[in-house]
This record gives sequence, structure tokens and C-alpha cells, in this order.
Amino acid sequence: MELSHVRGNLSRTGLLQARRGAQPRRLVPPARSLSQPVPPTSQPPHSRPHPHPRPLPLHPEISKVIFSAEQIDARVAELGRLIGTDYSDRELLVLGVLKGAFAFTSDLVRHIYPYPPHLEVDFFKVGGWGGCKWGSATAELPYLPEPALAHKHMTLHVEDIIDTGNTLSALVAVMEGAGAASVRVCALLDKKARRRVPMEAEYTGFECPDEFIVGYGIDYAEKYRNLPYIGAVKDEFIKK
Repeated sequence: MELSHVRGNLSRTGLLQARRGAQPRRLVPPARSLSQPVPPTSQPPHSRPHPHPRPLPLHPEISKVIFSAEQIDARVAELGRLIGTDYSDRELLVLGVLKGAFAFTSDLVRHIYPYPPHLEVDFFKVGGWGGCKWGSATAELPYLPEPALAHKHMTLHVEDIIDTGNTLSALVAVMEGAGAASVRVCALLDKKARRRVPMEAEYTGFECPDEFIVGYGIDYAEKYRNLPYIGAVKDEFIKK
């Protein structure tokens, strides 16, 4: 077919479309070319931080907030600076107690500054308490962290809460018996009203009222660990 004939057919087609009121077709380039792929965004839309995040609502089983997330963040940062100053020229082994102190420990170590020359982090779980409930004066550690509590390490024991003091005093005795050069205690909360054994922490976050508290790693029946604040549980949700 000759080129002039093709042009004639195209012009007649365009004329008919114009007479009928239809718009002539336009060639639209493809949105993406295989030779030039669209570069991925630096951050997926669902993971971009919201410019004005809304605070989380209060959990329906929590009666009130005792220490807010902002208060906790500020105090943990202060504790990190204090510990960093004291251990700026010494090796440091940070031992967090599972499960209650997992959130506190992970936040605390990121605020320890000035940086110690060598800092290690480990966790351990307390068990075996001679068949007794929590607060027994006898503690056994089924798992000693690696590396072991060698004499060269200055050990910082991180607790979520000091209550009667029985648990803490037993744990410190076990660590000292395992060969730790020194043991200092950092506790997020201190319930002095329930103390039975004269035990004090070298670093304390807050003095806690004598209430049933949860949140920020602290649980009740494995619930509420995920709360970003520390609050009191409503009475109807506590088993008597």
C-alpha cells in the first residue's frame, strides 16, 4: 500500500471523528519503561513516620498512668549518662533479668555514654527458687551468661522493680559467688513500702507507689508487657 493512500485513510478517519464529536486518539507513552525502571522509594509509604503521631489511647484494663512514656524515656536517658560516667574507663557487663527488664535493659544500654572501653549485654532468667514463690531468699541461676562472670567484668545488674528485696539480694549473692569483680544494681522502679531486706540500688529510676503496676516490660499473667507506659491495673482484672 502506498504511503499517500495510508495518509488519505488517516485523514478521512480523523475527519469523521471530528464530525461525530469524538476526540482523535492520542498515543500515550507507557508509564514505565523496561529499559528505565522506576527507582524504588527510599522508604515504603507504610513505614514513613507520621508528622503528627497521635498518642496511644489508655488500655481499657488500666485505671491510670503512673509514669508516662515521656517520663520513662527522659529518666532512662539520665540513668544512661550516670552509668556511662561511672564506667567510662572500665569494662562493663550489663545483665538484664528476663522477662520484666527486657524493655528497660534494651533502652538503657543505648543511652550509656560516655562509652565504656568494652560493653557487653546479656540476659538471664531466674528459676528454681527452691520450690518457693518469688521473693524466696534462695535463688538458683539455671543459665549463667557467656562470657561467664569473670573477675575483669564490672557487672551491672538491671532489674525492673525492687519489691521486698529478697529476690535481689539473692541474685547479687549468686553473681558475686560466680566471680564478678563488682556488682551494681540499676532498677527502674523501687517499692520501698514493701521492703523486707535492707537492699538499695546504686541507680534507680523512680520510687514506685505501692500499687499493682504493669507496662514497659512488666506483666501480670503475661499481659501488658507491650504498654509504653507504666500504669495500674483495674481491680476487676486482678484475680484475688
